[in-house]
Amino acid sequence: MIHLLLKLALTCPLLVTGSGLIPENGPAAIVADRVTVSFQQGVNGYRGTVDTEIWALAPHTILESNPNSSTDADNDGGESQCLLRFDEIIGSEPGRIPPGAAIHSARLLVSAFDQGSTVNLHRMLVPFDRAATWSSLVSGVSADGLEASRHKDAFTFGKIAANSSEIIFDVTDTVQIWVNGEANHGWVFLNTGGNGWDFYASEFDDLKQRPRLMVEYSLPRVK
Repeated sequence: MIHLLLKLALTCPLLVTGSGLIPENGPAAIVADRVTVSFQQGVNGYRGTVDTEIWALAPHTILESNPNSSTDADNDGGESQCLLRFDEIIGSEPGRIPPGAAIHSARLLVSAFDQGSTVNLHRMLVPFDRAATWSSLVSGVSADGLEASRHKDAFTFGKIAANSSEIIFDVTDTVQIWVNGEANHGWVFLNTGGNGWDFYASEFDDLKQRPRLMVEYSLPRVK
C-alpha cells in the first residue's frame, strides 16, 4: 500500500484530507472540513427553542411554560402530544448551519425521566407557536402527511436508567431537508400507547437537561 501511494504521489499531486488522499486536479479535489454546532436553550446565548405540550382534556390551555412535557395516548382519558422546534439554526451567522451544507449527523437529545410506551418522532409540516393548544392545532397533530410527516424520524426504546436518561433521536435526514430550503417546523412526539413518556423541556431549571440539537456538517470547497 505504501509503495502504491508513493507511485501515485510521483504521477499526480495529492491533497491530504480528513478522509484520506485524493488527486489534486481530479474531479474529487474537494476539501471538506467538518464543523459541529449545538443548540440548547440558555447555553452560549441561544434562545431559539420553542416547545410545548398540547392536551385533549385542556384544549384551550397553553402549557408552554411547563418545565417538562408528557406525551401519552391516554392522559387521564385524553391524548397529549409534545411539540419541539429549534429556531434560528440555519444562516450565515456564526454558530448556525450554513444553507446548502452537507449534514453528516444531526442528533436530538432529550432527558427523559419516565420510560412509558414507545414514542415516535415525526417532522412537523405545519407551523406552531408558543401559544399552541390542542384546539389551535385542530384536535392535535396527526402523522398523516399533511400536519406531520407519515415517516418517523426515530422512536424511543430501552429503559430509563436511574432518575433520567439522555435519549438520542437521529434526525439527520430532517435537518438536511431544512438546510436544503424547506421550512423548519420542528417535530411532534406521538405516543403509541397509554403509558406516558416524559422529558424535561427548555424551561427546566437544569440547563444540561434541556433539549439539545447537535449537528455535524461540512461545506465542500473545490481547490
